Amino acid sequence: MTAAIVMLAATLAASSGASPTAPGKLAPETSRQMQAAIVAVNKALGLESWPMHNIKPCVDRGGQGITAKDITPEETRKCAETAIASGFPELGKSFVLAIPMAPIGPVTVLALGIGDSAAWAAYSCDPDRKCLPVKLGGTAKWSKRITERQQKACSEATTLWFPADQKACP
Repeated sequence: MTAAIVMLAATLAASSGASPTAPGKLAPETSRQMQAAIVAVNKALGLESWPMHNIKPCVDRGGQGITAKDITPEETRKCAETAIASGFPELGKSFVLAIPMAPIGPVTVLALGIGDSAAWAAYSCDPDRKCLPVKLGGTAKWSKRITERQQKACSEATTLWFPADQKACP
């Protein structure tokens, strides 16, 4: 009898967790993938001082000052696609990436939630920091900053999106 009760309790406990996340929360796996995708693209594009950490980007930015080279959107897309080619099954399902472009090349990387994760976003940061997703539209400084970056990325025709056919614009 006791064994049957324990088995029933275990079955109920296992089946009651159909939703891995509480409403209003970001799924841990989506959060992990958003952060990892930002880091992978940053490394590939040589953003956020990764080259100073002995990470060789797949684009040639040249040097500093007059030896610097412009990076085209095509080069940026190719490198970013290679960086995110595998390991991000939630890309295009729970989040998209945006890479705003300047005339000299990529500026930064944003991971913007879609679907059930639409209220969340993460922004590129230095190698020694975590690029934690935050809730969009909040009153915190980082939330306001990411919301502004999202609006800017959405308003610029030069922003590169991954997957290419998906955007996360309000």
